Amino acid sequence: MASLPGWMPILLDRINWGCTTSPWFVDLADETKVRYRGRQILLDLWPYIRELPRNIAAVRSQVPSHMQAACNLLSQLSDNERHYQQLFTAQMPMAGLTLEEVESYPINPDTQVLREKMVEMCQQRTYVDGIYAIVAAELIATMYSRSSLPLYEKYFERNVDPQLADEGLAWVRLHAKTHTRHAIWMKRMLCDIEDSSGNEIPEAAEEILTAFMRVWQCPSEETRLPSPVEIR
Repeated sequence: MASLPGWMPILLDRINWGCTTSPWFVDLADETKVRYRGRQILLDLWPYIRELPRNIAAVRSQVPSHMQAACNLLSQLSDNERHYQQLFTAQMPMAGLTLEEVESYPINPDTQVLREKMVEMCQQRTYVDGIYAIVAAELIATMYSRSSLPLYEKYFERNVDPQLADEGLAWVRLHAKTHTRHAIWMKRMLCDIEDSSGNEIPEAAEEILTAFMRVWQCPSEETRLPSPVEIR
């Protein structure tokens, strides 16, 4: 089996930079701010999360049947039973929110840009663009979860009923885990795309990454020093 494309480590490095510079994670590390920031994260992400299964399903419907790994992975991620969404909404009681309140909350303009970009890549472009967008989104969710989980757990183990905390942290814990089967499918899926080689991040993945950086309130990437992976 071929190796992962050369742009993957570059994408991961930039996501990691976003995690280290975003005020989201600075606030989650501050006990006086973690509840407010956690609440705001739910409000900002829900419009995007709500539409994600439909976007993934749109890509899945276009993938050629011979790309079995892509079909398997996208079928799992399209969340037909809305299991992932139910885990996400289970976070809301910990933040003192109801689903109705979150649904009626004004959409963050940066979240709106992210929503529009995801719809464009998944529903208006080719399935290849959709795959790249989904790969970027899944890696971002994983690294967000791995960065935020220890901060949430440190706070909630002291301030929240253990059962409520377990229910509320299930979405983050799920995305922080290593899912070996998903990783294998993703690797094979990317290897099945003829133009997945090279060190330049595909446009669709770049668009989703840039949109997420705005939602995360990261500083301009012009201030970021290139990593050794990018220099070589």
